[in-house]
Amino acid sequence: MREYLKNGIEKIGLDISDEKIDRLMEYLKLLVEYNSHTNLTAIRDEEGIIEKHFLDSLLVMKYMGITEGKAIDIGTGAGFPGMVLAICNPEINFTLIDSVGKKVNFLKQVIEKLELKNVEAHNVRAEEYINDKNRETYDIGLCRGVSKLNIILEYVIPFLKKDGRFLPQKMEGTNEEKDGENALKVLKSKIVEIYSEELPYSKDKRLILDILKTAKTDKKYPRANGVPAKKPL
Repeated sequence: MREYLKNGIEKIGLDISDEKIDRLMEYLKLLVEYNSHTNLTAIRDEEGIIEKHFLDSLLVMKYMGITEGKAIDIGTGAGFPGMVLAICNPEINFTLIDSVGKKVNFLKQVIEKLELKNVEAHNVRAEEYINDKNRETYDIGLCRGVSKLNIILEYVIPFLKKDGRFLPQKMEGTNEEKDGENALKVLKSKIVEIYSEELPYSKDKRLILDILKTAKTDKKYPRANGVPAKKPL
């Protein structure tokens, strides 16, 4: 499995050290073991986890454009893309949040067992976590396929600094960027690029949107729990 991961990393055009690959393999072992008794991901075979979760997460690393700073992953689940990226980018501080307690409990075990100093995980909703201390303090926002773009923008953009970037991952063909036009305008952000990628073995297509925050966000966003989904911007 280690060679499968290493070859996949090379195929997507990244150069990651053997030490970091070893840590990713430790993470994989913990995930497979935990997933055997607690449902974290529907993908259970190791090859599937490596490609559909690990390598899929690493596609974003090509476009992050920073070597230090702060990143937030909203709706991280079992740590995708945030935990994978944190292991491979130890100089960037990552905040992983998810509303499902069992997933955050697992992430905390990973942080402890891998002795990761640049990651924190919180069992909380985005609209509960944001406050004056962490509003507009992050350089990078992450979210992988959690919700439609016009909804997730409202949760992520308020965390970003002016000129911060949001790099959501989407399946090809959803056309969500069209539906997100008004939300982008309201939240003073814009899509500057859309990157087309593919997974190295299955050749499944992926899109990564590069969204730039151009000005401060009105403090009324994000709205209360449930409102963005019921009444998207």
